[in-house]
Amino acid sequence: MSGASCSAARAEVPERRAAPCRDPRRRAPPRPLSAAPRRVLVALLAAAALGCSSTREHVAPPAPEVGSAPSARAHPPGLAEAPAPAGERAAAPPLAEAAPPRPPELDLLRPADGPYAHFFAALRALEQGRRRDHVRVAWLGDSHAAADFWSGAVRAALQRRFGDGGLGFMHLGYAAYRHDGARLTADGKWRPRPKTPGGSAPIDDGVFGLGGILFGAHQAPVRAEITVTSAGPPPRLLWDVCFRPSAPTDEVAVTIEGGPSEVLRAAAGDAPGALQHAKLASVGAMKLGIAPSGGAELCGLVVERDPEAGPGVVLDTLGINGARLATPLRWSELGWAAELARRSPELVVLEYGTNEAGDVTTDPSLYAKQLAELLARARRVEPDVDCLVLAPTDRRDAPERTPVIRDVLRDAAREGGCAFWDTYEAMGGRGSIDAWYRERPPRASRDGVHLTFRGYRELGVKLSNDILERYRP
Repeated sequence: MSGASCSAARAEVPERRAAPCRDPRRRAPPRPLSAAPRRVLVALLAAAALGCSSTREHVAPPAPEVGSAPSARAHPPGLAEAPAPAGERAAAPPLAEAAPPRPPELDLLRPADGPYAHFFAALRALEQGRRRDHVRVAWLGDSHAAADFWSGAVRAALQRRFGDGGLGFMHLGYAAYRHDGARLTADGKWRPRPKTPGGSAPIDDGVFGLGGILFGAHQAPVRAEITVTSAGPPPRLLWDVCFRPSAPTDEVAVTIEGGPSEVLRAAAGDAPGALQHAKLASVGAMKLGIAPSGGAELCGLVVERDPEAGPGVVLDTLGINGARLATPLRWSELGWAAELARRSPELVVLEYGTNEAGDVTTDPSLYAKQLAELLARARRVEPDVDCLVLAPTDRRDAPERTPVIRDVLRDAAREGGCAFWDTYEAMGGRGSIDAWYRERPPRASRDGVHLTFRGYRELGVKLSNDILERYRP
């Protein structure tokens, strides 16, 4: 993209505007939560979503193995603590609580950063050694994100500058999904739920985990495996396994390279169908295998470096093939909110619009309402989260409609106080998808919708350069 195109993309970033807290489309003023209120929030969300959700932590000794002792209920560093299981009375919070330490990010907020203010403040705290936890980014999107070439380039650029916090979220058992920092395999016959993950109509109870899809065995046995392919010495890794058992007898067998198998089951007293989280730790291990049995379903895996050894940036790729803005709105708001609160991102990236450009019978104004509602859901959990909306890529079969969708998303981003990056303009506008396909090697695929590795990487480099050019230490 030419320098003029870069300027055009940057020009769409509005200044953050003050607005009443009750308007979900606007940013609320900073309201740092102490540890106790955040634990209460996540407990309420999880309990309201489905009984309650449990977290178990297994920390292996300094060897690549999984601890085999009975699990203790503890929350991962920097993540929200899950509620006590059903039947156990949680300790009442004290009537008066000492004021929590002032988060260092609040001293580093700069109005000139506009819609990136909180994200950039967190990066400054990280760069200055004043932050102990990772800075997390949640990237929701369609098949462009599911490929993780575009988002992967952004992840790599941020981690080079601010430190590598790990791979983040990954789907397990999803054959049409990849991650830039890992090799994923899915052996056997798997069954996704919802059956059409990228659909829009509500289905079942809507509790599908952070990534919006559950994967179980269509025909046993099934096994998924992840191998971390990052360069460098094997660090201490934290593996957060999410699963959903439907009966007390359901099991999930987990093996970390060099260690014994760990069999995960529903926590005693938990409501049937509650999402479960098991936190495993390893030193030197780069491979994990997982096999659900019975009616157990997998709702994803988060892999992070231990922030105690040095915090960095983590970018969660939450892409689903065929997804639209309506897709995450079909999920249970409370169920998804509980999972988002565990991740506590500083920036949410919304990468939709390419599939909407092909929905010629839908009024484009609907997408502004859907974007506003999706932002409202995220901000009801994380009031200070920043947001970045990406325009759709050019599309061969929708030359007239694609720029209309772009304009709707641009205006909705401005209305919601989000940054906006004009992907359509960055590609060269109308007809660019064909121009990119005719190149040798091509930057676009034959289908006139998707890009090649080269094309996605170029977009990722341009986007990350634009973000880093705006950042001031």
